[in-house]
Parts: sequence; structure tokens; C-alpha cells
Amino acid sequence: MKITKDLLIETERKILGSGILINYLPAEFLFRQGQKAEFVFYLNRGSMEMQWPEKDKKIQIGQRNVFIGLDEAFSQGRYVCTAMTTELSEFLVFERAYFMELINEFEYAIPYLESMQEAFIRNLSPKEISYFT
Repeated sequence: MKITKDLLIETERKILGSGILINYLPAEFLFRQGQKAEFVFYLNRGSMEMQWPEKDKKIQIGQRNVFIGLDEAFSQGRYVCTAMTTELSEFLVFERAYFMELINEFEYAIPYLESMQEAFIRNLSPKEISYFT
């Protein structure tokens, strides 16, 4: 079956409907570099900063719907950067094991997540892209 935009929208609705909505205050940490990746975050509203302290790099992410912590969740590893809010922000939060169940439950979850990542990367500068590679 061909993956259509409607299928991806329906998958998005199902996945996002499974998250827990949490509001974070300005300058509140989502996670710190080296911390075990126990959660996946979806920036629903607001802004945040991701920092790679040992590389003296950081990126501001604002008013974009994006998943944070996916790679670390898939690898069952540790967060490779520190993430902190820069203003009052709203996130959907998913416990890692539950998020993996969602991925297995919804047939088009992987194509949906890939499309989200591609859209996010398209809006980054070449310098910012290098932070993730």
C-alpha cells in the first residue's frame, strides 16, 4: 500500500494522542547530557535549547513541532546533549518503552517519524545539521 499524506496524518493523530501533556517553565531541563534516555519529548508549543557542552555548540528550537530524544530512545542509550526550555513550553512526553510499543502498534509510525525528522532537518542551517551527525 502506498503511504499517503492522509495515512501519515492519521498516524500522527494516534501517536500524539498517546503522549502525556506536560508544561515546563522557562530554564527547566528536559534532560542532561549523559542521562539515561528514558523519555521521548514532542515540542508542542514554546521553545528550547539543545547544548553539546564539550563541543561548545547549541541550537535554539522554537515554535516547531519536533520529537526530541528519538535516536537515544531507539538505541536505549544516553542523551547526547542537554535540553532545556527557553520559555514556558508545552511538551507531549512518552516513556521510552511505551513509545516503542506505539511504534510497533502503528503500521506507519516509522515513515511518520522519518517525515518529521526530514522536515526538521530541512529548516536547519548546515552548521546546525553538523551537530546531529
